[in-house]
Amino acid sequence: TINEESSWSPDGTTIAFDSSRPGKTSIFIWRLATRELNQLTPGDANDITPKWFPDGKRIAFVSDRTGHNEVYLINASGGEARQVTNDKSDNIHPHWSPDGQRIIYCSARDNPDQMHAAEGAIYEIYTIKVDGTDAKRITHDKGINTYPSYSRDGRQILFRKVLGENNSEVFVMNADGSSPRNLTNNPAFDAWPRWSPDNSKIMFGSNRDETDYEIYVMNANGSSVKRITKLHGRNTSPKWSPDGKKISFDHAVQGECDIFTIDALQK
Repeated sequence: TINEESSWSPDGTTIAFDSSRPGKTSIFIWRLATRELNQLTPGDANDITPKWFPDGKRIAFVSDRTGHNEVYLINASGGEARQVTNDKSDNIHPHWSPDGQRIIYCSARDNPDQMHAAEGAIYEIYTIKVDGTDAKRITHDKGINTYPSYSRDGRQILFRKVLGENNSEVFVMNADGSSPRNLTNNPAFDAWPRWSPDNSKIMFGSNRDETDYEIYVMNANGSSVKRITKLHGRNTSPKWSPDGKKISFDHAVQGECDIFTIDALQK
């Protein structure tokens, strides 16, 4: 079974994640206090990478129910999902703007070879209004730009950029796509970046010390990198709890994947 891509609710009481336990991958909600588990999406398509909205009432996710990966919204209480993007391409990694008015995501819509877009080398970052209108392209470098998220004030975007076959770096840019800056500058594979709640730190996964992937944290300017896990296997996709006291991440080993939580490093 694969359980991955955790997302904390804004009040910190619940974690949404995707799981392969029904066969196809579905979105589940796990209430931490009661250990209650509820399936949010029906399991007739692959629904992945849930992300809570700032209001705590809605969740964005990706689904292949149309035959392409598109971004959808669903109420956290359940019900019918509503399609947001309709690019008929591969749209992944949705996140929200701080005011909840727009969704930032990655799209392979600019790849000339749409038959193989999902395996291609072009993913640009876009934003779109929650109602599915006014899509705006942010990056224009015809490369792989993924895992975007806004800073708390909405002025910067954190993301991952592939620079070579085995080299992925954590970048930050202005919200309009200008002034991209490489924060990690390491020949290894650094990815899955995420701001801390106060935006003073950035967490990411990397294989820089050995073959396994571990979780690291650094200052928001890229300085003072510290490794915070030492586990066998692949440890990726770290997320801070809203109060900054806990960290969740994906731990994969021997074909299985589960979500782990640990205490965050305190200052």
